[in-house]
This record gives sequence, C-alpha cells and structure tokens, in this order.
Amino acid sequence: MPEISSEGQNRFRLPLPYRGVNVNFCKNPHCPNFGIAAEVEAQPRGRPTGNHRTPYRVTGASTDASIFCKFCGTHSVIKSNKAVWEEFDRHLQALALPHGHRCLNQACSNHAKPLDSHPEGYYRHGTNASGEARFRCRECRGTFSMSKGHARQRTSHENKTVFQLLVAKVALARIAQVTGLHPKTVYDKIDFIHGQCVKFVADRERRLPEMRLGDMRLATDMQDYMVNWPTKEMRKTIQFRAIATSCLSTGYVLACHPQLDLRMTTLEVHELVEECGDLLRKPAFREFARLWNFEDYARAMQLPSYTFGPTREDQEAPEHMTSDRQLPRQGAMVHIDYLMIGHFKYLRHLLGSADHVYFSLDADPGLPTAVLATWVDRAIAKKIDVAVMSFDKGVTIDEKNRRVLEAAKLRALAEEAYPHLHPFKAWLTYFLVTSGLDQISRTERGERLRKKGIEYPFINKSEPGKRVVLYTDDGRRTGIEIATILHDTSLHQVDRFFMQVRRSIAGLERAPSYPRRASRKWYLYGFYSPDMVEKMLVIFRTYFNYIAKGKDGKTPAMRLGLAKGAVRFEDVLYFE
Repeated sequence: MPEISSEGQNRFRLPLPYRGVNVNFCKNPHCPNFGIAAEVEAQPRGRPTGNHRTPYRVTGASTDASIFCKFCGTHSVIKSNKAVWEEFDRHLQALALPHGHRCLNQACSNHAKPLDSHPEGYYRHGTNASGEARFRCRECRGTFSMSKGHARQRTSHENKTVFQLLVAKVALARIAQVTGLHPKTVYDKIDFIHGQCVKFVADRERRLPEMRLGDMRLATDMQDYMVNWPTKEMRKTIQFRAIATSCLSTGYVLACHPQLDLRMTTLEVHELVEECGDLLRKPAFREFARLWNFEDYARAMQLPSYTFGPTREDQEAPEHMTSDRQLPRQGAMVHIDYLMIGHFKYLRHLLGSADHVYFSLDADPGLPTAVLATWVDRAIAKKIDVAVMSFDKGVTIDEKNRRVLEAAKLRALAEEAYPHLHPFKAWLTYFLVTSGLDQISRTERGERLRKKGIEYPFINKSEPGKRVVLYTDDGRRTGIEIATILHDTSLHQVDRFFMQVRRSIAGLERAPSYPRRASRKWYLYGFYSPDMVEKMLVIFRTYFNYIAKGKDGKTPAMRLGLAKGAVRFEDVLYFE
C-alpha cells in the first residue's frame, strides 16, 4: 500500500517526544551532538543562517529514513518515541504493585483496572465451589473469584512437583503421566506457578533502584525460540527472539524479555492499524509502530530469500522473517529495534543507583545504539562503557583447547617480559605493546577501537577468537584502564543462562540442525502456544536466580544482595 504524507507528517519531519522520551539524536558518544535531540518541525528551505542552523538533516527515502549529523557524519535511524515508551512500559508492568483482583484476560481493557478501584467494570456473579464471591468482567465477560491462588486448587500438593519437573527438562505430557494430573490441570498449574514467580520476583526487584550497587558489569545477548504451528491449515512455524541481560559478577539475570506482547493479538493489531490509518503513514509516525502487522509481514516476504534485512525504515537491525514462518495468533510480535530499546530503558530504571555500568554486548545489529539511546545521560557523564564482543562460535572442542593453550603460553611470555609487574598487569602491558595501542595517540586509539575493534589474546575456553569493539574510549583513560575493560568484556554469564534454558526446559530445547530459516519442521517437545515460551522463561529465571545454587553454595540473588539464603520452591509457590 503506498504511503502518503499526512498533515502531521508535513508539519513534523520527526516524531514528537512522548512522555519525556526522545531517542532521535546522534548516537556517536564522541560527537558534540550526542544526546542533542533533532528538531521535529520541518525546517525552511534554503541555506540556514544565524540561530536557524540545525545540527541535523533528514535523509533517505521511505525505505531508509534517518537523521544525518552534520558534525560527525553519523546516520541515526528515525524511531517512534511513543513506541519506545510503550515497550518500556510493558516491561515496567512486571514490577507493578498488585492492586487486588482484576480481569484475568490480559487482552481485556479491564485487566489494568482492579476491582477495588474500578468496581464499575465488574458485577457479582454468584460464588465458586468454595463459597467465595465470583465476579464477571463487563468488557470480555470473563469471570474470577476472590479466593487465594493456592487455596482453590484441589491438588495443591502437586505444585512443587510440577515446578521441579518443569525446570528438569521433563515434557508436559510426561509431567501429567508422573503426577497423574489431567493435561489441562498441568497447564493450570503452570499458569499458577508463573503468576507466583511474577509476584515473587517483582517483590524483590522493586528494591533494586534504591540499592547501592556500586559498579555493574552486564552482558546482553539474544536467543531464538520456535513454536510449532497450531493448526494443519498453515504449516508454518512461529519464531521470535528474547533478549536477556545478566550481571557478570553475580550471574543474576536482571531481565529476559521475549519479542511478544500477550496483551493483544496480531489480528487485533492489524484491525486497529487499518482503523486509524497507520498504513498510510511512515512507520515511525504510526500509532502502532511497535508491533508487527500483516503489511509488515508482506513487506518482509519481498526481501531476497538469501538475506535478512530491516523490514521498515525505522529499523537498523534485521528482522528474521521468511515465507516458511507466520506471525503468532496468540499475542502480537514486537519489532526487534523497539524490543532492544525498551529492554535497555528498563535496565536504566532498574539500575539507576549503579555507579559505573560496563555493557558487554553480542554483535547483534542495533544493540549498541539501543544502549546509547537510553543511557544517554550516563554516557554524557562518562558513567558507562559500551563494548561489543564477537568470537568464533563454531570451533570444535579440540580447537578451543589449542587456543587456550596458546593464550597460556602468551601469559607466560608476558610475565617473563615484565617480571616486576603483577601478572595481570604484565598481561595487559604485553597486549598494549604487541597490539600497537601504546604507539598511537589516545584519540587515534578511541577511533580504532570504535570503528575496527581489536582481537584480545588472553581468552578463556568459552570465548575463542575474542574480538572487541569499544564505543566509549574518549581518550581520558590510560592504556592499562582500556585494556582492563577489553579483558573484562565477556558474554559468559548470559550465554550460560541461555544454555541452561535450552538444557532445562523441554519445550525450548534446541532441535537438531535448528536454523533461523526453520523450514517446515515440527518439534516433538515444542510448545504450540507462544505464551508458553514467555511463561517458561519467567519460571526458569526465578529458579535460576533464587533457587539454583552455584559451586560456591550461593544463588545469583544472594550474590547480588536480593536474598540472604537460597529460596525454596515453597517460598515462591505460597508467596503472598
């Protein structure tokens, strides 16, 4: 469908700020324009003079619109500020305080309106089997009762067993067989366990913004998940991603956000898009810019079959969509750029009291700009570092062992060359000399690390061929300080979490020859509903952070200061 310019688009060349959010500025942290928002109103034609000079120029056609920084020459893709705030708000709901009973249907408008503060949205509808009051929602006609979650279950003694089996890679059918529960009862218990995990984790993580966290080292990566086709009529898999960030020092997974909004469906999104005329607007100006619709899907199908690329003009990261995949019927899929920005904005809210934050990012496109867009105030204050790390993921175990042995030999050479230094400083000094970083100016060093990156030789077994691109070396720090940042850059903790997800959740296991172009494949233990992926990630993150102990006898929550001891399954299940 051709795009036309609306009155707002003629008047405004960029989307308006929304609730204090404006991410349309230069993302180069070394540029004077970094953090300075571009003017949203259309500029007069002709050469600007005096105070009318603008630091940006809007460039590109409808397929690749961006703002061009006139000072450093950086292009920044134009984003919808409303979509950024909406995705941040979606993540923020996980920390919301419970306000009594409400409609259980997440797609219903009354889901956000508790009974105690919005009684006009409900009416009495008899009692349940336990004699407790039941209410009906006036919007969706759904019902709920006033009983406690675990009190109305006839087999509540099986909750712990189901919880334990879920995180022990037992398939749902086998859980029903082992416990003697009906499959529907198993799904009901998963819903209950998920709700308890949400409440328990929110109660703990609401403390984070006020905690004294000191310096934080974080690792961020993404993982693909696949859901079997729900009907035979369309044998196409549903695939989406989840983004997670872990603390490198403690292993605590601070957030894991799937690319799925369960509050509405794709069909509902497309109907709303058509009603408000979104398809006639450029993507960044749309009311529902954050979510996939069928028009976006059709455009993605026009991309060359051998490549993944941005589907719309407001994207810089590729969207993984091919003809053998379909959009979900349950829930709506979030565009990947807005998922990233919302994720990091949520971390900014969660870790506002941290002193200095070091980001280690996977090499997925769009991650560094998403950090710089949301942590801009801390970047200007020189309180964050952003590094992107890549390594050879496909090497064999023998090759890993060989490279680790080479790194050990280099360490020995460094200690021999600088015997008067502490071994760690000897390694860093040896690296600076052999890499040539000590032979160039600090300004040149910053440009080299930002544009080309550098291979770091002192690796561990899990990250062979480590190469780091550092975005925030502005020349203020010594070579040893920069080398320390390169040494500490790692994805180990977040990769460990994702690995444990694969190994512990039967429905999320990586299938044999699992590709991004998944073709028409059906997975034996795979889930049929996308919301099961979101529920299992919440359940497993709770188990991983609070219940599972490491070799030191501590859980990640204990190391971070959110728990004094290991949490029991019962503590989560009966949390009020």
